[in-house]
Parts: sequence; C-alpha cells; structure tokens
Amino acid sequence: MSQEGSELAGLSPEERQAIILEKVNGAGRVLAAALAQEFGVSEDSIRRDLRDLSDAGLVQRFHGGASRVVVPALDFHRRETVGTSEKHLIGRAAAAAIPDGATLLLDSSTTVVHFVRNLPPGLSVRIITTAVDVAAAALDHPVAEVILLGGRLGRFTRSVTGACAVEAIRALRADYCVIGTCGVSDDLMLRADDYEDAYLKSVMIKASNKTMLLAAADKLGQLATYEVAPVAAISALFTTSQESGMLKRIQELGVDVHRA
Repeated sequence: MSQEGSELAGLSPEERQAIILEKVNGAGRVLAAALAQEFGVSEDSIRRDLRDLSDAGLVQRFHGGASRVVVPALDFHRRETVGTSEKHLIGRAAAAAIPDGATLLLDSSTTVVHFVRNLPPGLSVRIITTAVDVAAAALDHPVAEVILLGGRLGRFTRSVTGACAVEAIRALRADYCVIGTCGVSDDLMLRADDYEDAYLKSVMIKASNKTMLLAAADKLGQLATYEVAPVAAISALFTTSQESGMLKRIQELGVDVHRA
C-alpha cells in the first residue's frame, strides 16, 4: 500500500465520507471497488459510507457505486414561481442587448418569458418560438411580430415538439437564439431535463447567428439528464452568478459573460 493509501486507511468513516462526497460532486459518480482500493478498506465499509451519504440525501446510489444527486425536474408552472427576481434581472439585461430589427428564436424557458416582457416597447423585432407562454408574452409587446411554430404540444415544457418543429427550425436563420437551461454541468455542457426539449435547443442554436444563454446562479454547476450543446456554442451568457471560477472558464471559451 502506498503512503497515501496508508494515510487514507486511517481515516474515520466521517472523514472518509467527506472525501467521497467531494469525489462524487467533482466526477459525477464513483465506484465502490475503486474507492475500497484507494482507501485501503473493504468494499463493505465503502458500501456503508455510500448508504450513509444516500440516507442523508447527498448522493444517489446505484449497483456498485453512487452518483451526484440530480435535482428533480419541475414543470413549467412550478418553475415560474422559482427565482422570479433573478429571472427579471437576467431578462432585463439580455433584452437591453437586442438591436432593432432583429429576428429572435426563443425556447420554452421561464427566464425567456421575463426576457420578452423586458423588451423595449418601441423595439421592432420578429419573435419565433415553440413555446405557448413565450408567444403569449410576446403578443403583449406593442410592435413585435410573433410567430408560433406548429406541432405537438408537450405538457411538461408547454412547447411544441416533434419532427414538424425541428424541420421548421432547420429552415430558419435567426439573428439571435435566446434560451434557458436546466443546468450547465462542470464539464461546461448545457443540459436539459427533457429529451425533446434538449434536442430542440440544440437545433435552435445551429439555426442562429448568435446564441444568448439566460441562466440563474443555481444553474451553473447543475447536472441535468440530457446534453444540449457545449458552452462554447453560445455567444453570451447572462447570469446572476458570482462564481468566478466557472465564469472565468466560460469566458476563456470566448463567451461574453454579463452579470445581471
């Protein structure tokens, strides 16, 4: 056993669990067999550690290991009630960056609804969206042209999904794509909780000259199930986060970061 392994073998269960939790949050998942070898303890000891962490709600166990806890997905109406002041600040900052005459492609996001509500009343824009709530908010704008794409409506996202929507988006070329996100993972990947929503977002990004990501502070470092696109695919991030480490990494990819 190495000197490091020998030192780890002398740790108390509480000390060992703290290190395991740090590993889970950093890597996303750990395996019991590898941990047992690293700490120089039995797999039974590691399984007890993982069970204690799981009982405390800190990790999610699976056969042979544990993974980072994924926050349960909220539907559109429940998301509307969360962090409204943050969403207003982000929406207002992003809306101020839109030039007159722009064509906007908007996804189903509660923060994007705040973006639409903050567009200056005299701004002439064309708004194309898959989301009924975004379209409804856009109809309150005095001069915006509003286009709601057709297709099958999903109850979870309150957005059009399916092949018709995808093909309609692929035929477009928008000046700006404005999207929200369920999470930006530690590996700097945009993620979503709904498979079809993730795919639509990725198609929207490809159909636009620039992409603006609207993300509250709690979305940075958050894991969600489905990949959308690398952060490098976006042009600008509007956020309330003050987490300088991740924001610096995002800026290094050439993304303009705006703290609302």
